[in-house]
Amino acid sequence: MDKDKIAQQEAANDGQTIYLYYDEMVGLYLAFGLSAYYTTMVANPHITFSDALQLPVALLRKGHVNMLRQALEKVEHTEKCFYRFRLRTKVGDMGYQRWLSKSLEKTRL
Repeated sequence: MDKDKIAQQEAANDGQTIYLYYDEMVGLYLAFGLSAYYTTMVANPHITFSDALQLPVALLRKGHVNMLRQALEKVEHTEKCFYRFRLRTKVGDMGYQRWLSKSLEKTRL
């Protein structure tokens, strides 16, 4: 995974896109920043924090990805590498800071 590309995509997130990256070492898809926030609107992934990117990260199992595939528009997919989904309506970053604060509290416990 290219952390510079991930940081750029999340900084430019249009308020309705979920980017998922496959981590071959752990066998999970990961969503960072706003993408992590948006995944929680459809699934209930484990949330933690990436020290390398300074962003929240959602850890998604195959079941979580299947939920996203059923509920959202798939825009792009590269087998065991990358997904890009679109939410049906624009969410933006409203509520993101509150969600982030709550998520950080849980990861520190």
